[in-house]
Amino acid sequence: MTSMSLPQEIILLLCQELAARRDFGTLFNCSLVSRRVASIALEQIYSIQELSSVSTGDDYNKLEWARLWRSIILSSIGKTAYPYCIYLRSLSIGNLDDCLRELHLRHNNQDMRIRKYFFEGPMEQFYESRDGRPAIGAIMNNCADSIIKYIKKSADSTGATAALEHLEGTHIPHNLLPGWVAQLRGLRSLRIRDGSVLGLDAAKAISEHCPNFADLTCYYCSDADEDLALFFTTLRPNSLRSFEIISKNEIGPNALTALNCHAKSLRSLSLRSISLQAKKALPQLSNCTGLETLVIENSNFFNFEDVEDFGDDVLKGIIAWISNCKSLKDLSLRILKALTIVKEVLLTSPDIRLTTLSMVDFGSVSEEVESADWAALGSQDRLESFTLGQLDGNVNGLVINQGLALMDSICNLKNLSSLNLMLSYITSDVVRSLATSLPRLSEFSFSGDMMDDGILLPLANLPQLKILSINALSAFSFDGLYDFAVELYKPGHMGIRIDILNQVGELKFNESDYMRLQQYFVKALQGRIEITYFMDPDELHETDFSDSE
Repeated sequence: MTSMSLPQEIILLLCQELAARRDFGTLFNCSLVSRRVASIALEQIYSIQELSSVSTGDDYNKLEWARLWRSIILSSIGKTAYPYCIYLRSLSIGNLDDCLRELHLRHNNQDMRIRKYFFEGPMEQFYESRDGRPAIGAIMNNCADSIIKYIKKSADSTGATAALEHLEGTHIPHNLLPGWVAQLRGLRSLRIRDGSVLGLDAAKAISEHCPNFADLTCYYCSDADEDLALFFTTLRPNSLRSFEIISKNEIGPNALTALNCHAKSLRSLSLRSISLQAKKALPQLSNCTGLETLVIENSNFFNFEDVEDFGDDVLKGIIAWISNCKSLKDLSLRILKALTIVKEVLLTSPDIRLTTLSMVDFGSVSEEVESADWAALGSQDRLESFTLGQLDGNVNGLVINQGLALMDSICNLKNLSSLNLMLSYITSDVVRSLATSLPRLSEFSFSGDMMDDGILLPLANLPQLKILSINALSAFSFDGLYDFAVELYKPGHMGIRIDILNQVGELKFNESDYMRLQQYFVKALQGRIEITYFMDPDELHETDFSDSE
């Protein structure tokens, strides 16, 4: 049967399925069949182009990376066979910026040829220089402006909404952002580097021209508290679905209070690197109770604040707010009193059923671990992923021993598939108990006391184990690890990845044994094992040799 005999709808469905599988190679081959099939296949390729390995821009794909962006930009001025840029669902201006900077970073022959190719012909109109050097920011803005204008023009001419739904940028100028988003009626999400470029004009443009806008992510927000507050209050009420700050975070009470304008719509809130000032304002989010995902992380991973700085009233306000979030599914707290907050929330609101829970405390938690009532944690029968730890300057982290109520509750979490105890301290007895009690574990990582061959068989008996990371000091023997590998030869363990991060240097395997072990994992288990050594004797010998010189 030829492509001409297949209905257009069938070809579209096939190409959509290939796109869902991210099968760029087969989609590209489809584009070579005929013009009829090419138009469908190319639309699917460019609709997910940001997911292609070409977009990573490594040395092997640098030419293809440049070709991809060149084709998108040229299509915005009508110089390509197909209008690639109107196929885009996501426009990553940051990726274009990376591509341009990478092309001008080195002066070897290959990069010079690619650079010349990129700007030759019609592309020359986008090039700008300052003092004899390429003006990357201006070039990027010229290209992005051309793409966005063409998308808007095409949508207006057909009367259809543009496919572009996601806009990402690193250095989007404050004066350009409102004009760009105003041309993208289908815009749903915005991801920018600095939240300070947001304000009244950007919010007005989104409110008036982007009826589906719902998701905002900022890499950082510096001196943006009042601007973000104005942005949130100017958007259509109850339109924002998710808000995330990834890194540096200087928002405060104004922005957090303004988020209440979206209390009925907000489902996901991630406030990483949050300041003490902002933490004190968290109770002001008391109206935002429709959250399904909540992430709050300390401003400094090793900033151990005094309990007095947090305040009991603030603590009670945070507990009351989270306890009212009855739809909460994913909760991650990396702040002072994290364990207290979680324990009280679960006791106060047993109807909250979490699937993901991460609690890393920044204070002394011995009382919470040793004497608190953790029965409510053990009743979280839908929990699939659990992270538990402590960062208070204590080398060992959170100590979890047999017989503790917290330990018993963890053992009752029968649906757990992922358990991360890297910031905790556990013994080999605890490892064996957890492996015996949690049969669905597929990812297990931990630190703690010295581990030996005695933990390997219980771990091998986990029928779905796929990822194992051991950060504790270990004294595994070669025979013990090889027997462990043989025990893993079952369908559920195919593709397993194991990292042993602190094997005692005195027990370092010889090269042939280590290679034999690795080959078994690769060939028999289709996986891998990596072993690094604490006080590696070979590295110590090299250091001694260099010092002697």
